[in-house]
Amino acid sequence: MINILKRTDVWFKIILLGLFIFLYIVSDSYPEKSKKFPQLIAISTSIIMIISLITDFARKEKFQEEILDVSDTELTKTDEIFKRERKKRFYKAWIIILISTAIGFWGGFLITTFLLLIGFPLLFGKRENLLKNTAIAIGMTIIIFLTFQWIFGISLLKVF
Repeated sequence: MINILKRTDVWFKIILLGLFIFLYIVSDSYPEKSKKFPQLIAISTSIIMIISLITDFARKEKFQEEILDVSDTELTKTDEIFKRERKKRFYKAWIIILISTAIGFWGGFLITTFLLLIGFPLLFGKRENLLKNTAIAIGMTIIIFLTFQWIFGISLLKVF
């Protein structure tokens, strides 16, 4: 348990969980219509953080075994390749974000959301998961649309 708490990502998740619980408590004092959105974000993000932390604590032994199995020379070789790959992924991600935002500027936030959700799996996902990733992107876009349109009464599409 103590070794898992040495990881930065675990601490980051714990801090985020605390922040979103705090934001939920603070949003309770907002007017009735204004507090729905922050509470929805706080609840959904807290659930995701809790699931992620449970997963981290459940697989701590496996994570430690993976670290012990890697030698120093293997780390040096993969580090150079990893740096190049990471830089390439960074630029691809920014291209997706900028293009999605630019197209969404003319069509609305919902189009930006769909392009982001479909763009990342297309460029970073495996080809055999293309159908699954596309279905998830469409499903998430529909959920976001229904949540904002019907629950909050906010239109995410620009009407020309």
